[in-house]
Amino acid sequence: MPSIAEVVRTLSAPDADAASYLDYHRRRYEFLLNLVSSVLRGQTPRDGEPLRVLDVGMSHQTRLVRAVFPDVTLSTLGFFDHRFEQMADVEHTAFDLNLSNDETKWPALEPFDFILFAEVIEHLYVPPTWVLRMLRALLRPGGVLLIQTPNPVNLARRLALLGGKSPFEIIRDDATNPGHYCEYTVEQLLYLAKVVEMDVLEYSVKNYFGARKPLYNLVCNVFPGRMAEGITMLLRRPYS
Repeated sequence: MPSIAEVVRTLSAPDADAASYLDYHRRRYEFLLNLVSSVLRGQTPRDGEPLRVLDVGMSHQTRLVRAVFPDVTLSTLGFFDHRFEQMADVEHTAFDLNLSNDETKWPALEPFDFILFAEVIEHLYVPPTWVLRMLRALLRPGGVLLIQTPNPVNLARRLALLGGKSPFEIIRDDATNPGHYCEYTVEQLLYLAKVVEMDVLEYSVKNYFGARKPLYNLVCNVFPGRMAEGITMLLRRPYS
């Protein structure tokens, strides 16, 4: 079976825009999939059934998870991205995550062992506590939620602010791709985890976007204050 690095390296994109996004995120995908592998090894299947995994937001990531973990039951939740062909063995539930502040509209799904919530939370205008409560409800007790999101206080953005420039993009006119409404620091994510009563297993702040930048990485590692560009955090729904 190909290694995770090989699967990520050889994944193709359906169009030029998707290819550009894929190239920018390949190192993040490799880091993500290795972490997913570690988490899944620690999860115990119920009654011999395959582990149930939910990927929030159909993307390249969904195809990679299917390729690397063929034995899990994989589902997706959110908007259907028509750039990607629906996989026969992946069930998709259409749901606007911005409606998660209305509990009566939450999707009725069988609970999952693991949920991937990667590069999504920053695109939502609903209060994050609501979407996290919904995802918590979709986890089995002991299930794990993985959050990935950009670090809003990374080194490049701090330098931009020192130069008098805003490092944040204006919300776009395209309602299907509005950009980032809000980005969250490590401290804010830890606060949100506490509010929604989930245990923090671990987190990291790393540079995994785009090409490798050795000098930039060195500065981020040497300076205090979590200056790298991406945050990854694992939360667990308590057993009781």
